Amino acid sequence: MFNVPVKSNLRWWPLAAVLAVFLVNLPLGHAAWNDRRLHDSAVSTDVEVLDTAVVGASSDDPRYFVTWRFNPDEGGRYTSQVTPRAFRIAEDARILEVEYLPDEPEVNRPVERPDTGNMGLVITIGGNATIAVMVGLMLWVRRATRFELLATTDVVRCKPPELLREDGDEVVMRGEVAEVHDDHVVMTCGGRRITVILGEHVNPIGHQQYAEARGRRVR
Repeated sequence: MFNVPVKSNLRWWPLAAVLAVFLVNLPLGHAAWNDRRLHDSAVSTDVEVLDTAVVGASSDDPRYFVTWRFNPDEGGRYTSQVTPRAFRIAEDARILEVEYLPDEPEVNRPVERPDTGNMGLVITIGGNATIAVMVGLMLWVRRATRFELLATTDVVRCKPPELLREDGDEVVMRGEVAEVHDDHVVMTCGGRRITVILGEHVNPIGHQQYAEARGRRVR
């Protein structure tokens, strides 16, 4: 026998899943939106190179980076990955050709940049797949934690907190009324959805109100 006050802690997960999907897709969506804007409205100019760096110089696929700024007065610095040709020009002439939005110079990119492939898309798809698996597991858990209760008394009003007490098949539970039907009522308790089959008993409690139900667990 156990008697444990419980608090519903699963109501947040649909909102969390939507937020996670938004955050996973935001970088790729933002990058695609800026790429489209640059494609349609960008102007190009030569900028001052401040520093250069090679990552993985001894590997078969080194990556070339240039740190640059529009002009000394603005103070903003940007670091961009560029092609080997643009890197050589940046080292020799200390200039780099970039394109940017006239009204938003912070939206910019080098004219000569490497093709990064679909890595961002692959990462985004992987993130979405992970979220889908997590949501599937949550739905499975919710389904697995549902059970039915055959009422042995009328459903009565009560106050929080939620409570679930089981002694074999005998159950006493307190929770919020989620659904009201003629022959049964669905209540939530600790993240579980419990269907209370009324039989000859009654439920005078309305939707989204706290109630107590007593009965036998249906196997």
